[in-house]
Amino acid sequence: MISQDEIEAIKHGVELVSFMKARGVELKQVGENYRGFCPFHEDTTPSLTVNPKENLWNCFGCGTGGDVIRFVELIHGVDFKEAVRRLAERPPSEVRSQRTEDRKAAVKEKKKGLSVADKKLLARGNRIQKTEDRSQKRPGKKVLSVAEKKLLARVVGYYQHSFTEDQRGLDYLKNRGITNNQTCTDFGTGFVNGSLKKILPEDPAVIKTLKTLGILNAKGNEIFYNCVVFPIYDTDGAIVNLYGRNIDPAHGVSHLYLAGSRSGLVNRQAVPRSASIILTESIIDAVTLYDQGFTNVIPAYGVNGVTEDHLVLFNSAVTEVYLCFDSDPVGKNGATQAAEQLQKKGITVYTVELPDKDITIYFNRHTPEEFEQLLKAANPASVEQSDSLHKRKQTLYQQEEHGFTVGYATRHYQVKGIQRGDTQLKATIKVSEDVSSSKPFELTTIDLYSSRSRHWFAKLCADLFAEPEALIKEDLAKLLQLVEQWRPEKKEQQHTEISTGDKELALSFLKSDDIFAALLTDFDTLGVTGEKINKLVGYLAATSRKLTEPLSVLIQSRSAAGKSTLQDAIISLIPDEEYIKYTRVTDQALFYKEEDSLVHKILAIEEAEGMGGAAYSIRTIQSAKKITVAATGKDANGRMKTEEYTVNGPVCVMITTTATEIDQETASRFIFLTIDESAAMTGAIHQRQREAETLAGLIREKKQHTVTRKHHAVQRMLMPLAVVNPYAEYLNYPSHSLRARRDHKKYLGLIRAVAFLHQYQREIQTVEVDGTPVEYIEVTLTDIETANRLANVVLGQSMDELVKPSRTLLSKIYEMVKEQAEQNNAPIDEIFFTRRMIREYTGWSDWQIRAHIKQLEEMEYIGVRTSSRGKEYSYILNYQGQGEEHQETCYLNLTSVEQIETLMNREDEALPRG
Repeated sequence: MISQDEIEAIKHGVELVSFMKARGVELKQVGENYRGFCPFHEDTTPSLTVNPKENLWNCFGCGTGGDVIRFVELIHGVDFKEAVRRLAERPPSEVRSQRTEDRKAAVKEKKKGLSVADKKLLARGNRIQKTEDRSQKRPGKKVLSVAEKKLLARVVGYYQHSFTEDQRGLDYLKNRGITNNQTCTDFGTGFVNGSLKKILPEDPAVIKTLKTLGILNAKGNEIFYNCVVFPIYDTDGAIVNLYGRNIDPAHGVSHLYLAGSRSGLVNRQAVPRSASIILTESIIDAVTLYDQGFTNVIPAYGVNGVTEDHLVLFNSAVTEVYLCFDSDPVGKNGATQAAEQLQKKGITVYTVELPDKDITIYFNRHTPEEFEQLLKAANPASVEQSDSLHKRKQTLYQQEEHGFTVGYATRHYQVKGIQRGDTQLKATIKVSEDVSSSKPFELTTIDLYSSRSRHWFAKLCADLFAEPEALIKEDLAKLLQLVEQWRPEKKEQQHTEISTGDKELALSFLKSDDIFAALLTDFDTLGVTGEKINKLVGYLAATSRKLTEPLSVLIQSRSAAGKSTLQDAIISLIPDEEYIKYTRVTDQALFYKEEDSLVHKILAIEEAEGMGGAAYSIRTIQSAKKITVAATGKDANGRMKTEEYTVNGPVCVMITTTATEIDQETASRFIFLTIDESAAMTGAIHQRQREAETLAGLIREKKQHTVTRKHHAVQRMLMPLAVVNPYAEYLNYPSHSLRARRDHKKYLGLIRAVAFLHQYQREIQTVEVDGTPVEYIEVTLTDIETANRLANVVLGQSMDELVKPSRTLLSKIYEMVKEQAEQNNAPIDEIFFTRRMIREYTGWSDWQIRAHIKQLEEMEYIGVRTSSRGKEYSYILNYQGQGEEHQETCYLNLTSVEQIETLMNREDEALPRG
């Protein structure tokens, strides 16, 4: 922080008139003031006035004005801080002679409060200033006039603009490993693309000066064409030379300077900052080191390029120099000569031994940490460090429940809400110096796979931290890699201890003479009326999750019929850790779950529409027992890479739906359970609802907790045993449709689930497979008899070409039309009816009728006739009630237990007798 006293001392410590004249402003005294041409606009009449008494200036032409600090800001194009610094380091010739003794006294008084270190630094700064002042007067040195300096500065400014407009210069530096945009800014990097001569004024004097300087050749073409250029400054901060590096050295000279002797220095501000300097063979090497965070670097101008300017600047201010020249013979000889020059000035020299030819190649293969070790190898006491290492160093990583927090230096990023997709990687990121405090922060959700989003977010963070945007982009590249690798912490499997009381209840159920009767009683306690077959099959499917081939069920009914009630009742009997229930699943959601999070679990979805695009992944994990997705992204180096995510099964899927038709790919993987929608069932439900309000209902409600505890214990006590069916070869199943191939597996799965639930009533047997014992139980004929009874209902309806609700609607329509035909004494196929008539007869909603009547139309059970009034439809019944009396039961003609016993007896009789 610059104190106000220092600023005032600078304002009044400069002879403004002399100072402005020394910088090319011609002034003539008019009365007590001076007048001249303003350097800040095209001034045709002297409009600049300088007041020497107040040390102020003002232009009446362009309106600019101020003190000496403002003049330096405008003439050199620098900010206030830099202008003050330059004025503080001005040569003695520009210090005002008035009140000299007063100023000396003030300085002496100020020194009293300085620390020893500050006094040494002040003394070293004074020595630097004196030696720089002497260097300006060195005989034989090329000296540019003020006009030449100004013209050269304008040319360099144009080249710097070209660098931002023409990508070739930046690409060249990036290929050399110089990637930080701030480095290019600090070194004033420009690019020469040949466009300067197009904007030059038709002024012979300007052209002549540019040729004299070495910007243009004799033909008027740019000498530095196709070069990345770096300005070289004198002690006053004026550009006095230019270095160019040809981006295509095969077509031109690789290294170029302005004509004349090498003058000026690059990055001379490193000397006031440190008494230890790294000296490189070339400017491009210095830029590379600076980009790697080694900011105390100054370049020579080739192997013999240590000039008097270097020696004067280093004199008394620099105590040690690390020579980092190329490792080829020429570079080594140059380093030896440079060491001799520096040692004569009393500077300690350490030679850095590069294992590669030059610095560029070195940093293509090595890190800044390794370069620090090279410096320590040259001087074990070296304290030179890379600023970028400190800024890039990871200082914090903390895993959290829904993400993580990572820190680089003082920049902290808290990442939550990670969502993965094939082409997206979204996350909510909070950025601050301390994300847990009230310090300023940025908070946003971005797609880390989007280059545009990262670029936009990097700008926000760069402003927040006051750091180069390139540094923040490095942070985001690391962040991207961390987000790609992040997985939620796996929670240890909870082994819930079963209490003695619950264990006794569970064993009484598992060993009961009629498990299914006990199960139906428990469902009745839970308040689920009727639906005996559906409750048994749903519970068996839920239990089958423990098997290698679990069953899946889809509960289908009209809205409000009770499908969700049935699903919830079944799931309530399963321990919480054994199922996952979703209202909706997005397209890619399952692919990014933990690898084993679904193994032997129930995946319950409230409505089939909630599957959306996830239907494919659900079908795949049902059939293949796992799903795998390959997602592409970028690594920390920006290269594309592919990562695989796998989620394992097996899993039991349980879904409800109101849809009349389910696509066959999905439907064929489920056992369909259809809710009883009859008026009788509605009456029974009403009775149960009324009973819930009575004392008996209260008692039943209190028993529900005991029922769920018992079944949670039952499910935890069921052991993962294999099931063997010794009667499998005697079974049969209809084979007239392709769907029967999957339905047959469901039938066998039902038998397996029935036997599995009875494991505590069966002998556990063991077979050795490849030296490993495998435990199993066997299916009994009673298991097959139970499974046949269930399969005839839930699988038999799959043999019907109509879904159950549509079949029910057809029966209702048939009853209605039959009644009208009898009343009108007319054939059934001459009775026309409308949807309104169906609504009034059945009590179904218009939406339900529309949904199911469509299938009846498509399957030609009814015909459609459009009235003259447009959208009003009437229908005629093509169905004549075929098999109506048998519609409630669809038999599969499965092999009965009696048939199996008969077949087995025949085999026994056919065996040869001893």
